[in-house]
Amino acid sequence: MHIVKPVAKIPHYTSANLQIMKNNVLITGFMGVGKSRTARALAAATGLFAVDTDDLIESLAHCSVSAIFAKQGEAAFRCLEQDVADWLASSVDKTIVSTGGGFFMVRNLMDLGHVFYLHADFDAIHQRLLAQPGGQHIAKRPLFQDLDQARKRYHDRLPHYRQKAHHIIETKGRESSAIALHIKDILLDQQLLAQP
Repeated sequence: MHIVKPVAKIPHYTSANLQIMKNNVLITGFMGVGKSRTARALAAATGLFAVDTDDLIESLAHCSVSAIFAKQGEAAFRCLEQDVADWLASSVDKTIVSTGGGFFMVRNLMDLGHVFYLHADFDAIHQRLLAQPGGQHIAKRPLFQDLDQARKRYHDRLPHYRQKAHHIIETKGRESSAIALHIKDILLDQQLLAQP
C-alpha cells in the first residue's frame, strides 16, 4: 500500500510579508578575527561603501561598546544590534557591513545580504590581538577580558557562525587584503558584483 503524505500548503506572499535578501556583503566572525580590517580592504578593492555595526551602535547610543556593556549590560547591547539590523534591512543596500562578534544572533541576518564568516581558531585570534601595539585590541573587547570565558563563548558560537553563513573563509596565515580579494573573487564569480 502506497501512502501519500499531504503536501504542506504553500504560503501566499504579498509585498508586506515577502522578505527579499539585500545585496549587501556581511562579514561575520568572532571578535578579533579581522572583520573590520577585511571590510576596509574589500571596500578599497571593490569601490563599495563599508559600515561597521559596532560603530553604528556607538553613534546610536552616544557611547562606546564597552561603556554600553558596563552600564547597561549585554542584553541592552543585543537589542541595539537588532535595531541596527532592522535599519540595515530598511535602508542599506550594496554595502559592506562588518559586524560585531555576536551580530550573528540578529533574527534577520540572512536577509541582510551575503554572509561571509571569517574563521580562525581561538588561539590564533588571541595571539593576533596580543601582537597588536598598545594592548588596546583586547582592552576594547569587554567579552575578551576573561580568557576562559572568551574561549567558551568562541566554541559555543562556532556552529552558529557556520550555520548562518553563505560562505566560510579561512583566515589563518592570510592578510586582510588577501581575504578581501578572495571575497571579491567569490562575489564576481557569483555575479554579485559588477565586473571592473
